[in-house]
Amino acid sequence: MPISRRVAFAAAALPAALAATTLATPARAQVAGGTLDAIIKKGTLTVGVSLGTPPYGVTNAQMEPDGYDVSIAKLLARELGAKVEVVDIVAANRIPSLTSGKVDIVISSFSITPERAKAIAFSNCVFVDQQVAIGPKAVALGDLAAMKGKHVGVTRSTTNDIAVTRRAPEGTQIQRYDDDAATSQAMIAGQVDCIVTSAALAVAIRDRNPAMGLESKFVVSQAPMAIGLRRGDPDLLHWINTALFMLWTNGEIQPLQQKWMGAVNADLPRYS
Repeated sequence: MPISRRVAFAAAALPAALAATTLATPARAQVAGGTLDAIIKKGTLTVGVSLGTPPYGVTNAQMEPDGYDVSIAKLLARELGAKVEVVDIVAANRIPSLTSGKVDIVISSFSITPERAKAIAFSNCVFVDQQVAIGPKAVALGDLAAMKGKHVGVTRSTTNDIAVTRRAPEGTQIQRYDDDAATSQAMIAGQVDCIVTSAALAVAIRDRNPAMGLESKFVVSQAPMAIGLRRGDPDLLHWINTALFMLWTNGEIQPLQQKWMGAVNADLPRYS
């Protein structure tokens, strides 16, 4: 090929090569310096937690964030050599808080579901809970079929909401509330016959309202809980799963489960 034609060919190919380089660079940069590096650099782990969902998230007598989820967040921050910043969020805002970048991770009684995994990534489990129906002893409720005709309270956008919506019989009156505190209060005020919530929260509600004679009626489904993070962040996911594995192996998670949940999982399931 003559020199003039080769120069022309090279000149024509240059914009395409530059465009390819421009497109490839952000992807490489994202892999090389994702959320994990950003957290280490800023020295703070920002965690979304619902502080109105005892025993997972509470505000203690010193008006500080506390509970099982907050305790797990503190352990992870310690392992990172970072401070922890807790951002109080409601259940419906867990995924938006992640995808918008408001928080680095979410530890908020966050049940794993395939639908949620389309939008975010999940770590391995931090606790395996159950979803239960709870109500006054006077309310006859032995199984899902008995929900027909009854008013059942759930917290909007939770797996409790999903389970009842999918599995309760036609004729069940489902009433949705914005957070667990409002859902619990609806039952206490007699606005609903029962609610479906986590077994751990059911115990907390029962113990706080002894005069109501509340009892867990039946198990609706299992609820494996995990940490939520943004998709496309493999370094952070790998680090969190490594940290959880070591914290469990070294026996630091089990006492927190006993303290806050009143029960210790035999093991923490790992799926990734």
